Amino acid sequence: MFYGSGAAAEAAIHITFNTFNFLFYNNVLGLSGTLAGLAITIAVVFDAISDPIVGSISDRFRSKFGRRHPFLYVSAVPLGLCFVALYTPPDALQDMGLFLWFTIFTIGLRLSLTLYHVPHLALGAELTDDYRERSVVFGYNSILGMVGGSAAFFFGWTYLGEADGGFTEASNFLPIGIVVGSSATLLVFFSAYFTRDVIPSLKQIANDIPAFSLRQLGAEIMDCFQNRNYLWLLLGLLCLSATNGLREAMNAYVGLFFWELDPKQLRFFALATPLAFVFAFFATPWLNNRFEKVGTMIGGVGILVISQALLPTLRLLDLIPENGHPVIFPMLLVTIAFVYGASAVLSISVMSALADVADDHELNTGRRQEGIFYSARTFVGKATGAFGLLLGGIAIDLIGWPTGVESADQVHPDTIFSLGLIEGPIAAIPSLFAIFFYSRYKITKKRHEEIRTALLKKASH
Repeated sequence: MFYGSGAAAEAAIHITFNTFNFLFYNNVLGLSGTLAGLAITIAVVFDAISDPIVGSISDRFRSKFGRRHPFLYVSAVPLGLCFVALYTPPDALQDMGLFLWFTIFTIGLRLSLTLYHVPHLALGAELTDDYRERSVVFGYNSILGMVGGSAAFFFGWTYLGEADGGFTEASNFLPIGIVVGSSATLLVFFSAYFTRDVIPSLKQIANDIPAFSLRQLGAEIMDCFQNRNYLWLLLGLLCLSATNGLREAMNAYVGLFFWELDPKQLRFFALATPLAFVFAFFATPWLNNRFEKVGTMIGGVGILVISQALLPTLRLLDLIPENGHPVIFPMLLVTIAFVYGASAVLSISVMSALADVADDHELNTGRRQEGIFYSARTFVGKATGAFGLLLGGIAIDLIGWPTGVESADQVHPDTIFSLGLIEGPIAAIPSLFAIFFYSRYKITKKRHEEIRTALLKKASH
């Protein structure tokens, strides 16, 4: 639980950033959707490049605090400061100045997240060698991440729903930044400090591991990509990230203007997720054991795609009641529960599968490099997600979305229709390919037992 508490910090930052930053910079401050998307894309590319570097360095880092913990401590304060700075652009900034401010502090935020995220995931892979137990470890990570993300989401929309001016007043976003940023800083320190006692029992650095260099880093990344199971996991993630990035760019717009909900209603979406995550926490280890991780991943993607696209598509076809009807909000809550439940099952399964791939890699190469495996995974996910966010920003401009909008009455019906079309069927297309890629993953429970037996035999010699 102490390990998973760190995920609450990351999820709170991630959910708040993706929910409010497009709304803040585009609708409130007037920055174009394309430039807002470009700022995030530039920052995430910087971040994604830093991921494998941090992963490789942490794989070979030596200190009395172990390989991973020093990076967790270093990331905490910059993470909070950069997040608060995002909501404090000087009033005089316009257009390019606003774009640069958004870009610079998003880069700082993402680099701080890298220092935390990659070593933290690698730490999770080191906590146990057991096929099923790894799903439990990442289950804690997932469910506590849900708590952090849901709390931030609920607080943010509650505050905007009660503050004068609501989501159209720029000054209302700063308290959200301060509360979420400072909470994230404290949670990262908390997770690092209360997991320090496991440091002596973690995997040790191989004596023959080469020193860090960019050439060595490139060789290690290529070694990872030569593992077919790893490649299939990354390609599946690539497809899902494109879908999620596109949807995240429009998340607030869809809730406020497509479904015509007010902030006090939107906040209750956070309460639809706990039951789904509790289900995922208990069900995923059993599902992985019963259907193998590959079966669980395929099922998770299928449920996720259907859940995300169904209601927007039915609305576009006028097959459900009009907005404001009493049945709409409960239907959205149930859909959100299915989306986050499927996402949690999928995330736990993929993270657990990556730890199994790291075992396979150790057997083949003799090197234990969880940091590289998880960093290359985040590289692909963030780079693709950034591309999805950029597409979302461009789409907002292409459909002619006006700035300073307070209600759906101020937007042309064709623009609202286009918003729903992108949110529903169009965004779902990349995720369909993920089903094919995940179906190619071949490390079963039996195969993993063979790998662990071979590693133990190798170690005994």
